[in-house]
Amino acid sequence: MRKFNSIQTELTEELLESLPRDEKQDLLDNIDSIQFIQNLASPTRNRVSDLDRWENPLLPLTNIDSNMSLRVLDPNGRIAVNLTNPHILEDMEYFRPAAIHFETHKCYTKLFPNRNPNSEYYKFWAEEARRCREGYTRQYDGEWIPGNYYFQLNYAPLLRAEVREGTKQSDRVEAFPYVYDGDYWFFHYCEQARALGKHGANLKRRGCGYSVKASNMLAKNFILGDSTKSKEKVKSFAIANEKEYLTKDGILNKFINVIDWNATHTPWPRIRSLKDSLNDMHWRMGRKDNVRGVEVGVLNEVIGVTLKNDAQKARGKRGALVLWEEAGKFADFLTAWKIAQPSVEESGFAFGFMMAGGTGGVKGGAFEGLEEIFYNSAGYNIMSMPNVFDRNTNGKGECAFFFGTYLNFTGKMDSDGNSDVIGAMIEINRKRTSIRRGASDPNTIIQTKAEEPITPQEAIMRTEGTAFPVADLRDYLEDIAPELNTFVDSHWVGNLAYDEKGFVKWINDATKRPIREYPYKVRGGNNSDGAIEIFEMPNKDRDGKVFQNRYIGGIDPVDNDYTIGGSLASIFIFDLWTDKIVAEYTGRPVMADEFYETCLRLTSFYNAQSNYENNLKGLFTYFSNHNALYLLADSPDILRDMEIVKSTLYGNRSKGTRTTKEVIKLGKTFQRQWMLTPYEEERYDEKTNEVSTMTIPNLRRIRSIGYIKECIAWNPDINTDRVSAMDMVMILREDRVKMTEKFEESRTESVNDFFHDDEFLDANWQKAVARMEGSNNDGFGII
Repeated sequence: MRKFNSIQTELTEELLESLPRDEKQDLLDNIDSIQFIQNLASPTRNRVSDLDRWENPLLPLTNIDSNMSLRVLDPNGRIAVNLTNPHILEDMEYFRPAAIHFETHKCYTKLFPNRNPNSEYYKFWAEEARRCREGYTRQYDGEWIPGNYYFQLNYAPLLRAEVREGTKQSDRVEAFPYVYDGDYWFFHYCEQARALGKHGANLKRRGCGYSVKASNMLAKNFILGDSTKSKEKVKSFAIANEKEYLTKDGILNKFINVIDWNATHTPWPRIRSLKDSLNDMHWRMGRKDNVRGVEVGVLNEVIGVTLKNDAQKARGKRGALVLWEEAGKFADFLTAWKIAQPSVEESGFAFGFMMAGGTGGVKGGAFEGLEEIFYNSAGYNIMSMPNVFDRNTNGKGECAFFFGTYLNFTGKMDSDGNSDVIGAMIEINRKRTSIRRGASDPNTIIQTKAEEPITPQEAIMRTEGTAFPVADLRDYLEDIAPELNTFVDSHWVGNLAYDEKGFVKWINDATKRPIREYPYKVRGGNNSDGAIEIFEMPNKDRDGKVFQNRYIGGIDPVDNDYTIGGSLASIFIFDLWTDKIVAEYTGRPVMADEFYETCLRLTSFYNAQSNYENNLKGLFTYFSNHNALYLLADSPDILRDMEIVKSTLYGNRSKGTRTTKEVIKLGKTFQRQWMLTPYEEERYDEKTNEVSTMTIPNLRRIRSIGYIKECIAWNPDINTDRVSAMDMVMILREDRVKMTEKFEESRTESVNDFFHDDEFLDANWQKAVARMEGSNNDGFGII
């Protein structure tokens, strides 16, 4: 039995045995492979009393000097919160004093209203405002929450789920929020980022209350400002690509509810006659002094901005807070973010805070931008943390904040808001198994994983416009990740050259680096030359010659010499006998002819024929000039049979494949079918010294890391060179299959025609069979 802390569901042998085998395996795999789940479930997980109250508790622990002698106690007595290995929350009702009073007495205070600064009433509300701006600390142990979280817990009622005891049913009840550990970490993440002069980004599950948290941050700034140290008016922005993400049950609707609540139940600023319009998405606190002709009041503002795919609209948004809603829906999000950055930063300091959030499973999602800032945060001045959220990372690599489905899971939390992640994972896997078995549409499980992700990789899965089994490919890539170096060590990397007899030979070159990234960016000393990567050397017959008609190739060519930002070129070699990829080159040499020569040598090395996109003529011309057109495959007959191309083709059109929408769709269909085709693989067990047969899909035999990444990212709007090269491979592969089938049919028909109505054979066949069955030998030579 595995040992966890007291918050978690006890994982007894009886419980494990009660789970279906696939659910049990998924549960154990997630526990063993996701570091964050291990940290939350650990029996030795810290409590508040185990933590130190170091100086600068806002800074992440990784930023605090490791020299213990340099550390001093925080003057405010606050603990430093570790976001990747968090402590257990205790006695969290302490941080809801105003909400508890309101729940009990239907008001925040029974003190008589009095505007005198020395009155108890005035001091009470001044202290509450300070807590909302600066946070609230529990002095006896140093536990504390940031100001934005204090405001949410005490001054922002919402519709929350109340579970009916003894049932799976819950009701939506208007009430103050519960304390949730996921929310606690989110607000601490924002606070730590601000202390570092950085911004924030997060991937999240659907329904985790991000729009609630965002609207409350806007409301607090609108009513109380951003800091007690600054009396300047505060401007905050909510940015989305489309207006509906802000106003259709979005953060601005929720923002209105919160400011209306505070206008009714608190004495804080409430007059907003200067601007108060959901239609214009603009609010301005204060009023017009008609006598003096000036605006008076706190003059704080909240403004909604819709970009409508025009990144330039993000320019000049100088605010204390800029929230990016549904960043996974921005077609050009990265450009918009970079345009907005100078408006909230100056000379290396950030006077404003930007936060971008995105939910998986968004229809028409363009997650490339959000994925980029999540995993490469430093380049966008976003606070990053060790990646403990993905499978098999063990804290290696960095990422922004992730809000997994196992956090704040309804019915799986204790009274202090600590998540029972083991119990949540059991429920999540049960739901996924039910969907996997019961849904007729295979994309339903992908949609579910993207909307309710266990890892960031699941959150960024495309749920539409993809042609590939993305969930399976992601699982495979995550399985490879921990042993990536070992995985690629068996590959050959180098060059192909000609020997003294003019034959192509292989030369290992350890200085070469294959391009395995997607998308690939030229950084530092990197270039786009790439390198040939061989997964299996060509097989030869007894005469030492590479088998004829065994290997085929697929090429995505280029016609122009290298330009910065240009697409890569790619060629794959494929083994028809084993049905897998055996070699690849993907890169972009300075001269297009260098790529053509690589294609010529690689195709010749495998005694193959290569299919290619013949829309571009450069490759055909190069092969023709080198008397090597025999290495290029004729236009596949299958395309003529399907009436995708004309029956008669000449010149360049007689070789390769002209890419059209129909051809592209056909190539993707063939790739998907091939990936999901089962393959029986023999595996040796060193413990039992036995060989067993395991059935796996072809996609788990892919050795090209870059190709896997491209297939996961693919959609019709982006450039994926390896996928295009594999279109050519799969079309030629299918053509060879059809060719073989036709040959077998014609051979059978010719044999049948030869022996049909043969009088001698008909008269003697039964006798021959009888003699064969009665013979002591194997029957050979009887007839």
